[in-house]
Order: sequence, then C-alpha cells, then structure tokens
Amino acid sequence: MKQIVVSSSTLKLLILPALLLLGWIIIAGPAGAVELTWQQALDIAVNKSSRGTIISGDLEVAQQEYNARRVTFLLPKVSINSSLPSYSVDESFRFFGGATEKSLFKTTDFDFRSNIQLDQSLITGGDLKVTANLLRANSKYPNTALSGVEIDELTNRGYFDFNFTQPLLQPSTAKHELNNRKDDLEIARLVRIEEVTKLRREVTEAYLGVLEVSLNSEIAASKVEAANLTADIDSLKFVDGVLSEEDWLMSASALLDAELEQFDVENQTKEQHRLLISLLDMDVEDKIEASIPVITDLLEPTQNQALVSRWTESIPLQKSSFEYRKQQRAADFAAANYGIQGSLAASYSFGRGTVEYETLGNDDIKTNSWGISINLSYPLWDGGASGASVKAARLSAEKARLEHERTEKAAKAEIVNLL
Repeated sequence: MKQIVVSSSTLKLLILPALLLLGWIIIAGPAGAVELTWQQALDIAVNKSSRGTIISGDLEVAQQEYNARRVTFLLPKVSINSSLPSYSVDESFRFFGGATEKSLFKTTDFDFRSNIQLDQSLITGGDLKVTANLLRANSKYPNTALSGVEIDELTNRGYFDFNFTQPLLQPSTAKHELNNRKDDLEIARLVRIEEVTKLRREVTEAYLGVLEVSLNSEIAASKVEAANLTADIDSLKFVDGVLSEEDWLMSASALLDAELEQFDVENQTKEQHRLLISLLDMDVEDKIEASIPVITDLLEPTQNQALVSRWTESIPLQKSSFEYRKQQRAADFAAANYGIQGSLAASYSFGRGTVEYETLGNDDIKTNSWGISINLSYPLWDGGASGASVKAARLSAEKARLEHERTEKAAKAEIVNLL
C-alpha cells in the first residue's frame, strides 16, 4: 500500500474551509424567510413605517396650521377672562372724598371681574375687538361729611368696549401670516411628494439589492459545490497516483477561494437584508425572500417628450417658486414697516349698572364714551437695527430668487437625464 505524506501547509488548506463553513452556519443560525413582493414593500414603507408616518404627519401639521389661521382670519377669536375675587385694604394718611385736609382714612374693596372678548381680523387689514365686561364690587369707606359714619357700597356693572384699529401706511399682519401659512401648506405638499418618492426609491434599491445578493448567493453556492466536486475527484486521483500533489493543492485552493467568495456574498446578503428591514421597520431577525418584480415596458418617445415638455411642473421648481414668493413677501413686509407708520384707531364704550348703599338710596349708572384718533410714528434713530433687518430680508429674497433660477435651469436637464 502506498503511503501518503501530507505537509502542514496542505493540512491547513484542508481544515480552513471547514472552519469557515462551520462559523458561517453558527453566525447565520436558523431563520424563517418572509415572502415580500416589491409592491408590498413599498406599501409598508409609505403607509406603515415610522418614516412614512412622519412624512404624512408633517403635511397634516401644515394643513392644520393653515386651517387654524384661515378660520381665525374669517371668524373671530373668542376668549373668556376673569379674575378671582380680590380683597384689598388701604389705610393711609391722605385726602379722601371731599376732605379739605389730609387725614388717616381706611378703605376696603372686595371685587370680581370677568369679560368675554371677540377679536376679529378685517379684510381691510384692520382689527376689531369687542369686550363684554361684568363687575361686582363691594367697598367700604368713611363718609367725609359725617364723622364716624362708614358707607357700605355695592356696585353691579356691565359694559361693552368696541375698539377698531386700521393700519394706514403698513400692510396687514394677519394677511401676511395667512399668506405665509398657505405657502407653507403648498410647500409641505410638495415636500411630501419628494420625501415619499425618495423613500420609494430607497426601498426599491434595497429590494433589488436583496434580490441581487440572493442570486449571487445561489451562484456562489453552485461554485462551491462545483469546486468541492472537483476537489473530491482530484483527491481520489491523487490517492491513485494519477494526479500530482501540486495539482491536488490547486483544486483545494480553488475550493477555498469559492468558499471565501460564498462567505463574502453571505455577509453582503445580511447587510442588504438589514438595510431593507430598517426601511420597513421589521424585526432585525426577519429574513426577506424577494421575488423578481414585473418589468414594465419602456416609455414611448411621445411619452418622453410629453414629460420633458412639462418640466415647469417639476416638484423642485414649484417648491423653489413658493420659497421665493415667501421671501419676497417677507422683504416687502419688512420694508413697509420701516419708516413712517400710521394707524386709525376708534373706540366706543357704554355701560349700565346700579350702586346700592346701606344707608342711602340706590343710584343707576349710565356711561357712554367714544374717541377717534390717527396715530403717526417715525423712527429717528435705532442704531441701524431697522435698516439692517430690511437689508437682511432683501438679501434672503435675492438668495431665493437665485436659487429659483438655478433650479429652473437644472429642472429640464434633470428630467431628460432621468428619462
């Protein structure tokens, strides 16, 4: 019988593939595969993942902010205000009532106040406030006409205040904020389309990556199987003396290379699965089994031309247009509020009530007052703060204009490249 002598280097080549294969089996472990089509993966990412929920949430917030601003612009804001009953004591050396000289007087007051206020923005840019007030007060104070006599006075009063303010030389703040909220909503809609498209693209790339590494894994397994079969045949040939030790070592080395390639492919497979799983918010232990999606036909030349001709409707161009409009409006608003300012103010108030005395007769209260004024102001010097704010707003508008022009130039070319 012929004796076979195997060197230490040869022994290492035989043992190393087995150790690598055993390590891969331990690392991989048993795992169930989740069958998932490409469309199902897109649906999970857009409608069920945390990232998709956040994208939709941003649009919902912008919609609610615009609706709230629009409602408060068209309808009045209503608030109820009240103060808890308050008690105060004033004991001081002073003039009081009809006293001709200072004396030590003590007065006490216990009152409760409440009001309902309506604040309505007007289409002219002004503001109208209507306040309904209620007052109940109990006061005690000395009678200056009769020494040692104290008056207990109970007052119940209701009165309405009407206040109107109209800016004359500057734009309406309420309109400015409403227009900004409207543009923010349009931008949020465009951003959602962008973010959903970006998410769908990332999921598609990850899904195709899983499919690709799965195919590569099958190819690597076939290579290992073929190299293993070749190594077994060469081993028998070597035992029979048909094959030299050098050729036998080359086949063993080829088997080792195939197993190392398979190991690298399996690592890439795990990495690609983790990427897709993270996009879908699935469990880290899940393994996705991808299927080849249906390949749609390429776009016809007429469809390509139609898409290119609609380049002005592209999302980046529309978004930059809204951004530029917002910045231009902000610059105009800042400039209009710089320099001379004026406003028209008018007020009217009337009230009714009664005053009850402990020792005297009751009195009815009837109050009426009104006023109108035109207020003008002009800043003489503020250290240049107002001018700097206007210049900053103009610069922001200029940056937005340049960005819009850059996007306009790139939009058509980007669509052509994508097609």
